[in-house]
Amino acid sequence: MRLSAAERKDQIVSVATSLFAARGFSGTTTRQIAEAAGISEAVIYRHFSNKDALFDAIINARCSDTQGNSRLLVRLKGMQGKEFFREIAAFLISEHRQDDSFLRLLIYSALEGHGLSEKFMNTRGMEFFEHIQVQIKLLVKEGSFRADIDPLLVSRAFLGMVAYYSISQEIFGLGKHFKRPDAEVVNAFVDIFFDGMLKVSRR
Repeated sequence: MRLSAAERKDQIVSVATSLFAARGFSGTTTRQIAEAAGISEAVIYRHFSNKDALFDAIINARCSDTQGNSRLLVRLKGMQGKEFFREIAAFLISEHRQDDSFLRLLIYSALEGHGLSEKFMNTRGMEFFEHIQVQIKLLVKEGSFRADIDPLLVSRAFLGMVAYYSISQEIFGLGKHFKRPDAEVVNAFVDIFFDGMLKVSRR
């Protein structure tokens, strides 16, 4: 069955993501991607003029909805306080458990000095950090969070907690030994985070 141009492009992105996640960028060639997809290298370059274009497509495929908006940011619309942070943790933990290929791909990219991880951080990553900082500033303004905190640093602290959990569970193999319901993990992380940020009343 012949694939449409859009279907072929999606197939190439899917195959490339799987191979990069399994072998790294240094260990994956366009020829291997083409062979795994059952096509010629020329077909890959017909859809993607260079590797940057392929990297963009991989990031969009994993992070964006059909309108090009961040899937997570769309889910967070209208949420505030603990609900906002619970949704972030629940989404990321669930995504990485169901398919850890993008997580592996970002790690390989960073370690091997390839451009995908930097491209991700400069686009979707920073967009996400900025969104979290807005919520933190609102919590500071309303008096729920301490006023002496750095919103960007605090954002990184929360995401670091969630990201390390996923990396240790899915990449390091702790998921075989540490089994907790997602809701329990999410609630614990959000409670720890909020308890550390709460404004302390002075007597």
